[in-house]
Amino acid sequence: MQNTVTQLVKIPSDFRRKLDNLLVESRAVVSVMLSERNKTSSKYYPSIPCVVAKSLISKYQHNPKCESVKHLVLPICGDKGRQIKLVDGGFRIPSIFGKAVIQTGWYHPVEGHIRQAELLQRDGAWFAAVSYNTIGAEEIQALDCVGIDRNSVGNVAVMSDPKTGYVEHLGFNPARTKDVWRGRRKNLQKARKNRLLFRIRRKQERRTKLENHIVSKRIVDYAVSHCRAVAIESLKNVVTKGSKIRKFSQTSQWSFAQLESFIRYKAALHGVPVVSVPPEYTSQICSRCGSIQKPDGKVYHCGVCGHIDHRDANAGFNIAERGNEILSGGKLRDSVSLQRGLLVAPSLGHDYAKA
Repeated sequence: MQNTVTQLVKIPSDFRRKLDNLLVESRAVVSVMLSERNKTSSKYYPSIPCVVAKSLISKYQHNPKCESVKHLVLPICGDKGRQIKLVDGGFRIPSIFGKAVIQTGWYHPVEGHIRQAELLQRDGAWFAAVSYNTIGAEEIQALDCVGIDRNSVGNVAVMSDPKTGYVEHLGFNPARTKDVWRGRRKNLQKARKNRLLFRIRRKQERRTKLENHIVSKRIVDYAVSHCRAVAIESLKNVVTKGSKIRKFSQTSQWSFAQLESFIRYKAALHGVPVVSVPPEYTSQICSRCGSIQKPDGKVYHCGVCGHIDHRDANAGFNIAERGNEILSGGKLRDSVSLQRGLLVAPSLGHDYAKA
């Protein structure tokens, strides 16, 4: 299966003067684009290469919300290998650098052609964010799953491995971090500091993305080193009307879907299977005996067998066991067979949808 990855490549200083000149000319062009949005053809901007002008029109001029650009990025469309040519030892962009080759080593084998590149300047140095297709690794023969419990309170995720009993709490506290950001946004809104408000929102998005990248990488690295599949809950209906966990996801506003997408594409690159399991009762079932007990905060205490565990770790073990059942070819009924086969949950409507 093909996957699209983006690799950051540092451009040698030999290309710096040409890129600096192109950046100056492109800034003037973008200013005209944003002030005269009816000029949507590259023929109006002969001072820069046609391929750059077309990409700037698509990126900035066609965006109605874009009024000004502080950190200009020079996008280049690959055009199926016509504008960005893949060569031995790197790639070249004929419209800008002619026959000069930008040397680089690829983290993953490039499948086909380079899709696009974005040239950007940071602290005086030039980089290229290159996107290309690659073929994922051959799927590993995993016999067991590691369970991932995504949370609104406590940690971003908790990883549990029932085969070894290993538990790892990953990431910071989403709810507490969101409270800080929410408070800062509220104060900026009262003061009508819209520019600072926009900056804090962008900072929040970057921080969330970085944390999800760190957590997903750790999960996939563990699965690769221990030959495990990854079992995650299917949270598509957590925000549906009547769901009991809707208020928790809305309070946190953490990007669960983004974390799942990061896990899936990193897992595909390393051949790690990802299994989706139903989320019902994962926090209420005892991972030892299978009985249902409501947890007290973050502490899970089973009144039947006396098992005491962290609520999220217990949920992770349950998710992993459900993943093992699916991985081995077993089918989970709509009523959801509980652990050890000791109890069967009633018919699941939204009144019971509490993970």
